[in-house]
Order: sequence, then structure tokens, then C-alpha cells
Amino acid sequence: MELKTKNGYDMYAMSSMLQKAIRRKDIPHAAYAANELSEKYRKYLWKRLLTVSAEDCYGIMTKEIVALEAADEFVNKGSKGVNDLFIAKAVVLLCMARKNRDADYVACNFMWGDRLLTDEEFDKFVDYEQVARLKMEHGEIVPDYVYDCHTWQGKRKGLTARDMFQTENAALQPKQIGFFDEGSYGNYYQHFKEQGAISPQSDRKWKAFMAGKETDPTHNGENI
Repeated sequence: MELKTKNGYDMYAMSSMLQKAIRRKDIPHAAYAANELSEKYRKYLWKRLLTVSAEDCYGIMTKEIVALEAADEFVNKGSKGVNDLFIAKAVVLLCMARKNRDADYVACNFMWGDRLLTDEEFDKFVDYEQVARLKMEHGEIVPDYVYDCHTWQGKRKGLTARDMFQTENAALQPKQIGFFDEGSYGNYYQHFKEQGAISPQSDRKWKAFMAGKETDPTHNGENI
């Protein structure tokens, strides 16, 4: 049995057009295909949009589509008219999102389980001497970066929030450049300075850390 959309197009052709138009940031064709599918195949349309969000889009886009689908169901439940606003927003977000095919590549190339790792592949990622050393030192395998200012071990070393800001920002992998990567944390510093929670030694390090930086490097959004 052929599955037809409201204007007589093949349902699978419209589904294909939806995804391929989104990949090309072609909003008019993506929106047309979504409109064709929305009346008779609404649940399928949302499943397809969810797949596109994972298969073709960079970043945390899937949760946005999940939220829009929930909003679409909530607004239209028991309503006489059909509101397609949330479908439209999903199409726009997906079209404008940065694209890559990493998830699809990983699923196709690394997530098949009909083979075992070779000894060479397994040994490549296991440093047995490091494992033994960490077990001797800690009784468990815990990387040093765990012990920051939020743990008693880190506090004993004199580590502070300023150390955490620097270390953890530098450790991000893969890193997406942020608007405040070069921020001074000036308001944070001032708040705890006024409470007397910064020692003279820490104060000197804070001032060195903040030198040449601004609390708001975006200048209230003007530099974004």
C-alpha cells in the first residue's frame, strides 16, 4: 500500500526531502516537507526530526526537539485547530544548527559488536604500570584531577576556586570557544573579598589572574 501525504506525494519522498533539506539549510523545502507529513504522519514526523537532530547536527540539539515535541502534544491536545508552530520552530532550529556526521560515523564504524578487540588494540589503551601505581597510592584508580578545591585532598594542597576555573577551562575537550573564556571572574572575586573569604596570599594570585581581563568581555553583548 502506498503511503501518501495530504497533497498526494509519496510519504517516504517527503521524509527524505525533509532531512536532506535540513542538511542544506534549505528552510522552505524542509518546511514544505514537514507540512506535508504533519497532518497524517505527525508521530513519524517527530521521530524523523529526532533522528536528524542526532544524525546530522552538532551539539545538544536533540533535547530541544524532545521539548518541542512535548510542547506540540500539550498545546494541541483536545484542541479543535492544529497549531504547527512547534514543528516550524524545530525545522528552523535544525536547519540553522551547525552540522556534522560524527554520530552517524561512530554508529556505523565503531558500534558493531561482531568482533573482539585484538590484544594490541586493548593494550594500547591500558597503562598497566599506571594502574598499579594508582592502586598503591589510593587503593583505587582515581585521577589527580578529581582532587580540586571541592575535596579535602585538594583543600589540603591549598587549591582554590581560581585554580579550578583555570584548570578545568583548559581541560575541556573538545572545546567550544565561549564568550567568557577570558573573563576575570571579577564579581565572584569581589563577593568573597567583601566577605573576608580570600587570604592575602590568595588575593595576590587573584589579582595576577585578573590582570588585563574584564568581568564582562562581551560588553553587555556588544562584542558577541
